[in-house]
Amino acid sequence: MTTDPSFRADLALRVDKLSKRYGAFHALRGVSLGIRRGSIHGLLGENGAGKSTLVGIISGQRAPSEGSIYLDGQPIEGADVKRMEEAGVYLVPQEPMIIPHMSVMENLMLGLWPSTRGFIAWRRMRANAARMLAGTGIDAHRMAGSLDAVARRKLNILRAMFSGGSIIILDEPTAALTVPDRIQLFDFMRQLRSEGVTFLFISHFNDEILEICDAVTVLRDGELVATCEDVGSLSSSQLSEFVLGRELDLFQRDRSRADTGTGGDAIELDEIVAGKLHIERMAIRPGEIVGFTGLPGEGAKELARSLFGLAPVQGGRLRFPRQQATALPATPEQAIAMGIAYLSDDRRKDGVVGHLSIRENIALSSLRRRVRRGLVDAGQESRVCAAYFTRMGIKAGGMEDAVNTLSGGNQQKVCLGRVLATTPRLLILDEPTRGIDVGVKQDVLRILDELSALGVAVIIVSTDVDELARAADRICIFQRGRIAHVVSGDEISTDRLRQLSQ
Repeated sequence: MTTDPSFRADLALRVDKLSKRYGAFHALRGVSLGIRRGSIHGLLGENGAGKSTLVGIISGQRAPSEGSIYLDGQPIEGADVKRMEEAGVYLVPQEPMIIPHMSVMENLMLGLWPSTRGFIAWRRMRANAARMLAGTGIDAHRMAGSLDAVARRKLNILRAMFSGGSIIILDEPTAALTVPDRIQLFDFMRQLRSEGVTFLFISHFNDEILEICDAVTVLRDGELVATCEDVGSLSSSQLSEFVLGRELDLFQRDRSRADTGTGGDAIELDEIVAGKLHIERMAIRPGEIVGFTGLPGEGAKELARSLFGLAPVQGGRLRFPRQQATALPATPEQAIAMGIAYLSDDRRKDGVVGHLSIRENIALSSLRRRVRRGLVDAGQESRVCAAYFTRMGIKAGGMEDAVNTLSGGNQQKVCLGRVLATTPRLLILDEPTRGIDVGVKQDVLRILDELSALGVAVIIVSTDVDELARAADRICIFQRGRIAHVVSGDEISTDRLRQLSQ
C-alpha cells in the first residue's frame, strides 16, 4: 500500500512541493514533478534557475527545507547520497569521474570488486565487465585514462547501473562533445531507455532537449514554470520563452561592418608548425571575429593554444600591424605582454579561483600593471574591476562576493572581464559559451561584438556551429592540422558548417 497521495504506477520518481532556503534566499520554491519510468526527462533553465539545487536534493546531496520525494510511490525520508543510491538514484556529474591509471573494468566496479576469501575474484570481474560492456565498443582491459570523451561518459553511466542505478541524473553530459560524439551518446541513452533505465537529463541546449527527451521541466528563479509530457509538441522558441520568461532575441552579427581583407594593418600568422599543426599563412584584421571549428585534435584548439604560449611550437612568426614579425610567444606571460589574451574552455580548472572575490579574479591576469614599488595600487584595481563588473553585467551582490557563489554564466562573465582587463589586441576564446544558459550566451556574444567594434581582433574556438554562424565574420574549418575550408559572408550557414566540419 502506497503512502504517496498522488500515486501513479508509471512514475519512477515524484517530488512534491520541494523548497530550499538559504537564510532569506529561496533557491527552490515548491517544485513538484513526476518522471515516468523508462523515459528521458529533460531539465532546462538559466544558470541560477534552481536546477543544481533540485538535482542535489533528488540525489541526496542536499536536504530540502520542505517537500517530499517518492520512489515508486514510497516516501524517502531523510535521504542522503548513500540512501538515494541504495534506492537506485545516481548523479553522473558533468566531468566524468574516473581513475585514469586503472582499467575500464576496475573503474566500472569501483568499490564493488567481487572477492573470494579476501582476494579479488578476477574471473567474476571479467564476466561482469563483459556483460555490462557488451555492444558499447569499450575494451574492459583498456586504461580508463585513454578513453575518449564519449566512452568516459558511457563508463560513468554503466558504473551507476552496475551499482544498482535505475534512475540516472545526467548533468550536462554533452559538454565538450562534438556533434558525432553527441549522436553516439544519445543512441546509447536510447538503448538503455528501451531496457527500462530512467534518465533526468540536464542541458542548456534546446535542440538536445527536443532530440532526446520524452518530457521536459523548465525552472526559472527557483520555480517550476512549465512541464510538458510530450516534447514533440514543443518548438525551440517555445522552450526559450519558458526559460527566459520572454521571447528570445538571438544575437546576429552585422557582417557588413567587418573588413576581412589581408592588407598591412592585419595581424599576420606565417608558417606556424606545432606537432601536426601547419598553418602556412593567415591574417586577421582588427575588429574582425574569426571562428575556428573542426573535430577534436584537428587543429583549431591547437592553434589557439599555440598563439598564447600554452603549447610548444617548432616554428612560426606573428606580426601585429605596424610592427616587426616576431616568434610566437613561448609563455602566457609573453603573450599577454604582446597583447594576446586567452580564455580557456574549462573555467573551473583554468578560469576562476573560486574562493577569491569577483574583484580579485578580474584583477589576476593584469596584476603586474598595477604594482608600484612592490605594492598593488588598490585604488586603481578597484576602478578597473568596477568598470568590468558593470560592463559584463555580472549579477552579484557586489565585487567582494566569492566567485564560487555565482552561477556558471556569471562565472564566465568574470573570466571574460579578467582577460579583457589585459586590454588585448587579439582575444582568443575557447568555447566561450559552453555550459551557460541561452540568455547569457546572447549577452556574451553581444559583448564580443562591442569589443570588435573597438578594434579588438577576436578568435572564437567552438564546436557550436550554429553559434559561430551568428557570431563570426569568417569561419576556418580545421582538418588534419590545416585550415581545410574558409567560409565567409553569405556562404555562412549552420548546415554548410556542419557539412564541412564532419
